[in-house]
Amino acid sequence: MGWLVVLFDLPTDTNEEKRKAVRFRNDLLDIGYLMLQYSVYVRCAVTIDKKKHLIAELFAINPGTGSVKCLFITDAQWEQMATICDERKYGTRKVNNKSFKGEQLQFW
Repeated sequence: MGWLVVLFDLPTDTNEEKRKAVRFRNDLLDIGYLMLQYSVYVRCAVTIDKKKHLIAELFAINPGTGSVKCLFITDAQWEQMATICDERKYGTRKVNNKSFKGEQLQFW
């Protein structure tokens, strides 16, 4: 089991580019990704076939501008992630389980 991490840098100089960037972020949320940071989204991928399917979905919603990168990390690597932030300023963020869709509910 692992995680597909989607990192992107999309231009927002024109209104059209802004629309494409917002649409891409919304599409990621609609197909079950979780926002880790503003331009870093993640989704659980149980198998290699699932990872391939998720990447195919990303090609389908590709905004056609900027840079979109995908990185697959194992669950063990995910657990080693260190989170460093000022909790006084940002607090501890809670995930709303209602935002999860479909199969992800099986894993939480």
